[in-house]
Amino acid sequence: MSRLLEAVCALTIGVLVALLVWGANPGAVRVAWREGEMSGVTVVFVAACALWLVLWRRRTGRGPLAWPLAVLLCGAAVALVVATMAG
Repeated sequence: MSRLLEAVCALTIGVLVALLVWGANPGAVRVAWREGEMSGVTVVFVAACALWLVLWRRRTGRGPLAWPLAVLLCGAAVALVVATMAG
């Protein structure tokens, strides 16, 4: 069950990123971001990333050093997306 949930989270993340990158007008996305209309999508994206990260760590049994590194990488990716959207 855990692997299935992990796969669903990864698929959700991939679909959201693909829709944002390939299916959207960048100008319209920036306007929607500035007006706060992207908050629901952002919450779903961050929740799916966090849940996937927890499930991945639980499944692989990575040590304590892998956990902060993975969180740092995911945080950097989110910060990059936010900086790009802020424009």
